[in-house]
Amino acid sequence: MEETLQASLNNGEKILWRSGTEAFETLDKTNKPAFIRNGLIGGFIAIVIAIAMIATGGFDRKTLLIIVIAFLLCAIPTINTLSDASKLRKIEYIATTERLIVLRDSVRSAFYSQIQAAAFREDEDGHVSLLCGPDGLKAKPQKFREICVVGNSSSDSGAGCVRFCFYAPKDRAALQNILHEKMPSLF
Repeated sequence: MEETLQASLNNGEKILWRSGTEAFETLDKTNKPAFIRNGLIGGFIAIVIAIAMIATGGFDRKTLLIIVIAFLLCAIPTINTLSDASKLRKIEYIATTERLIVLRDSVRSAFYSQIQAAAFREDEDGHVSLLCGPDGLKAKPQKFREICVVGNSSSDSGAGCVRFCFYAPKDRAALQNILHEKMPSLF
């Protein structure tokens, strides 16, 4: 990861702050309801498809395969919740002289000049995340992790940050000081 970060830094760009995600439960108050709801919806859809297929053509290997595929497709949001939590534990957040960076297997970033809206938001579990861009600020708490893992979304022109997130960064006070300096109109 360090090599990836160093290779991505612009000439003269310096790291001002570096941290990871604070400890969190995978299925906490914020994310557990959506996880259960998605699992139940996926199971229900698979059962409905199974009943329809058995009613119309009996039960054979093809029916079983279609039921399994339908269930897996419906379970993707549930699987994503677990996957996002696992990925977040390996992420580093970085504030440089020019931009905010989410570092894992690649570098995802938003330049301060591209961020027109940003705020810290707290979820039900007391985790405070930095959300940037209009879509980021509109996101519900159960989407904070996903936004962080997916990365930056920019406008079509590339001029503005639409969605970017640091999910529950440690040492938030130091980050707030940097943001106050780099984006005084927002912080």
